[in-house]
Amino acid sequence: MDTSLDSARAHPNHTHKSSLAMSTGTSNMTRPTQPSRRLLIFQEARNPANTAEIAYLPVNKLGLPICGEGPALPDILELPLRIVKAFTEIFNQPKYKGWSVRSAGPYHDTSEEGKFYAVVLEQIQGHQEMSSGTAGSP
Repeated sequence: MDTSLDSARAHPNHTHKSSLAMSTGTSNMTRPTQPSRRLLIFQEARNPANTAEIAYLPVNKLGLPICGEGPALPDILELPLRIVKAFTEIFNQPKYKGWSVRSAGPYHDTSEEGKFYAVVLEQIQGHQEMSSGTAGSP
């Protein structure tokens, strides 16, 4: 009797991928998809409507799509409370629905004056939009 293991031993260059996939319950077609991530940069500035207040203005409004883990940023809890409060207000807006803050921290740019903060957003699984255009983007 010729089983798939006997056949594989008899013909070392010939493999039975379909038998192996069926026996292990895996398939090349089922790979976990990596969540969508975007890098946003905010600049700390005086609020034009009330100069006594600080505002955080987006430098790149749509965010830069990134692949992989993204840049190494410190834990969001290392940010001052005023920045955490501001980001809470910003990222609870409807346009950020389906996105969560993965990491955030100071962003240092020697070519620009001012304080900047980088935020990596990650799309929450199950909230991905299936329409065309910029739907699903922050």
